[in-house]
Amino acid sequence: MSYPADQNNRSLKEIEQGELIHVTKKKHPYTIVHGWSLESSLECDNLWKQGWIALFKQIQQAEPDETMQNEVFASISTEDFHWDWFKKAIDSNTSEYEWFHLHADDKPQAACLIYHPEASALEPGDIFEVKFVAVAPWNRTCKLRPREFRGLGETILRAAQRFAVQELKLRPGFCLHSLPKAEGFYSKLKMVKVEGKADAQSLAYYELPSAIATELMEAN
Repeated sequence: MSYPADQNNRSLKEIEQGELIHVTKKKHPYTIVHGWSLESSLECDNLWKQGWIALFKQIQQAEPDETMQNEVFASISTEDFHWDWFKKAIDSNTSEYEWFHLHADDKPQAACLIYHPEASALEPGDIFEVKFVAVAPWNRTCKLRPREFRGLGETILRAAQRFAVQELKLRPGFCLHSLPKAEGFYSKLKMVKVEGKADAQSLAYYELPSAIATELMEAN
């Protein structure tokens, strides 16, 4: 198997760092790394799948009743469970794609893939499209246990927005097609749902206006 030389040899670059508060109240340093990496994509596949299996087993042990199990399962965002990050890396390795991975506690905690440029549906100018963004299963809301880390989706999107403005010279703002259970999250980010732009899977189109994107980018 071969890969495009410009991508296969592209160096990874740490673009942001900071601290996260673990559920135990302990502070953990984190880094956000930009760049195409098969290794990071495989880590997401392998470690996150293990995390899903552990969570499912925990639910089955804690709730013997099948009806209660289904209620707990329904409370978790599992719509991206089938995503294959390794395949996405193979399929999205040209210059219009940008990869971001957030690492903490020696594990990938979140991942994001963007595409650029994309014409804005709200305002003049080009923005980027979030093709895929996800956090590890242990960082998701579940009735049976607290999340290990909070706010990672917003953190990695902020890093992508800063990169797009500073390095890609795009104006602030981004768009995406949202999985149904993620729409509430994007609404909280103050993204605007634009009617008539759903994709082939009927996923709703959301866009972050320039002024709100600037606020996101400038937040700590």
